[in-house]
Amino acid sequence: MLKLSLRPFYFVILVLLLGSATNLKAQGGSDSLARLMLLNDSLQGQISRLEMVIDEGSYTRIPNEDFEEILNAKIQTSMREIANWWLFVIAALISLLGFLVNRYARSYLQTTIEGKVNQLKTENEDRIKEIGNQYFSSVINSLLDFKIDTIKKNKHRVKEEEVDELKSYLNDETVTIPEHKNVTLIDTIMRCYYYSSFPQRLEKMIGLIKEYEERYILLHTTYANSAIAFNDMYHLYGAKHYLDDAIENCDKSIKILPDYGLAFALKLELYIMGISKAFNEEERETYEKDLMKVFNDIENNKSTYLCKELIKRFEVDMKNFMRPYLEKLYAEYPNEIEKIRNRAVAETPPAN
Repeated sequence: MLKLSLRPFYFVILVLLLGSATNLKAQGGSDSLARLMLLNDSLQGQISRLEMVIDEGSYTRIPNEDFEEILNAKIQTSMREIANWWLFVIAALISLLGFLVNRYARSYLQTTIEGKVNQLKTENEDRIKEIGNQYFSSVINSLLDFKIDTIKKNKHRVKEEEVDELKSYLNDETVTIPEHKNVTLIDTIMRCYYYSSFPQRLEKMIGLIKEYEERYILLHTTYANSAIAFNDMYHLYGAKHYLDDAIENCDKSIKILPDYGLAFALKLELYIMGISKAFNEEERETYEKDLMKVFNDIENNKSTYLCKELIKRFEVDMKNFMRPYLEKLYAEYPNEIEKIRNRAVAETPPAN
């Protein structure tokens, strides 16, 4: 720092004043000299006052380059402070914005994901149930196959509880059982009733066929076994509707298997029973015509299995309540029976 001095300037001023005073004196006059002295005193007073005002700490004289450097440094410092402040503000705003965006984004994503998961659950709920049902149904179907095979090995002679268990699967909506499996199941149950001595087994056979004959096309054996049940009921009670139901089931069986000898045998037995139980001559003649029509159908059927199977059924029924009816059939229709016997013998392969 340099101290500013005014003495060189004072000396210059005094020289100028003395020069002026000399000129004034030479030009003459004591008045001019007096004015000059007053002016000198005035200047001297002003100089004194300036010296009093300007002291060593009032200001500092520095070079321009240093001044510019100091000024630039101050400006740069001020700019940095301003920049830092704005950076702080911007950083704070970004942090706040990031927090809000993150919070909103997490909430949005969570809501979206939960919505998608619920949507997938809703859309696939039926599919999941279907897959579970298919797996469960597969297990149940395998179990049914095992049960049916076991019952066949026991020649359909089982306890009634086992039959009831099989029947429960027919109406179980929690499992999916193929139609052909249900048909086989119904036939197995019908055979169990037929070979059993369950209470009211005939009524149960009839109830089974009536419950499911509208829902499925049953096996020819199922219709034939139900015809046997109606046949037995007709023998016991003589009600015509039992006869009609028995004939209807025989026809359904023959429609499925046209050369099913057992069904033809049952029709012959039913009509000879009808003739025996006829109310009057008109009803008797009706049954006789129906009986002859069955003989005619047998004669026109060229199957090599029909007659043999028919005679075999007659041999079985000769050992039960049907014996009187069959003896009547043999006696009143000997020619027709003889034709059937001859065909049955011809159909039998020779023994080795």
